[in-house]
Amino acid sequence: MLFNIKFAAAVAAVASVALAASSGVVNLTPKNFKQVVDGSKDVLVKFYAPWCGHCKTMAADYVTLANGYAHTDNVVIAEVNADDHRDLGTKFGVEGFPTLKFFPKGGDVKTPEDYSGGRDLDSLSSFVRDKTGVAARIKKPVSHVTELNYEKFKKLSTDETKFVLVEFYAPWCGHCKSLAPIYAQLSEVFQNDEHVVIANYNANDDAKVKAEVNIEGFPTLIAFPAGKDAKKIEYDGSRSLEALVAFVNEHAGTQRTTEGMLDQSAGRMEALDAIARKYIAASKAQRTKLIAAAKAAADKAKDKTQVKLAQYYVKVMEKMNSASDFASKEAERLTNIVKSGAVSASKLDGFTIRQNVLNVFLGKSDEAKKQEEAEAEAKKDDAERPKDEL
Repeated sequence: MLFNIKFAAAVAAVASVALAASSGVVNLTPKNFKQVVDGSKDVLVKFYAPWCGHCKTMAADYVTLANGYAHTDNVVIAEVNADDHRDLGTKFGVEGFPTLKFFPKGGDVKTPEDYSGGRDLDSLSSFVRDKTGVAARIKKPVSHVTELNYEKFKKLSTDETKFVLVEFYAPWCGHCKSLAPIYAQLSEVFQNDEHVVIANYNANDDAKVKAEVNIEGFPTLIAFPAGKDAKKIEYDGSRSLEALVAFVNEHAGTQRTTEGMLDQSAGRMEALDAIARKYIAASKAQRTKLIAAAKAAADKAKDKTQVKLAQYYVKVMEKMNSASDFASKEAERLTNIVKSGAVSASKLDGFTIRQNVLNVFLGKSDEAKKQEEAEAEAKKDDAERPKDEL
């Protein structure tokens, strides 16, 4: 479930270290390929390229598949970056991405079986189960997707206080089925943002909504932003989780990572960041003046939320004035609390915000810009985004 990934990410954020979400996918290179694909076990290999849009779309399902086979050593779910390791791709006749090949136990590793089924989780898991006799133990993501009918759609899409993303789908649509698990993950990423609604609408037989929204194929994703007179936005980006999260962040004003955590820019205030950076290297006399400047900046905050955030900067400065190691000890304390499991998912945001502010005082590198760049890159997807026509 995504919550487990989210909790792991929370520990990482509070500890201020890079911790990737667990993945059972085995990364193959020319150095280890023969050791893994040696005929002693069943191996499914995906040959992919990092820039491939279709590869990105199926990435989440492939990780889920791999984790579903973590309970057995007899089945391996692996992948090869065939853009970096082109010789491996050429060796097995890879001409496009993604290409999946199955190497059966006891078979000739030189002549694997080509996989030509669907790239969705159900198709992949059914194939591996049929070939190996071993069923995957797959935990489906918890869905917070709001199901709409016409009445609910009209009410939500005109609510000026909410950002609403609607997937218009048809039950028979193959592309909709492929999107479903990713869309469920998207809904869980934003479950703590009350003003964000991730919804879907079975528009297959609904001529009224088709005409009103101008649906020409499935799936069609349209955002209805908050605010008076806000115009709807048709989503035409990649259907990967990364790209969808970046889209919602951009248009809803949220700051989420794909794990559902607040990113490293959340809770930060540029003016107070500047004061905090000066504070680190300042003398005691200078620090007194900087605290006064921080209080003045806090007084200029526009709303209650900003006031609260600004006051935390001031609190850290005052604490460090009497105990220079306050920031490091407080960061460690927050880390230990999260590790204890005593923090509910709904309260993790507050811990992340405090850690983000503490990181400024700890002089750690600013990862927020890198996060923004990564999200921007996720939107630069030139892959085809097919729809099933009406």
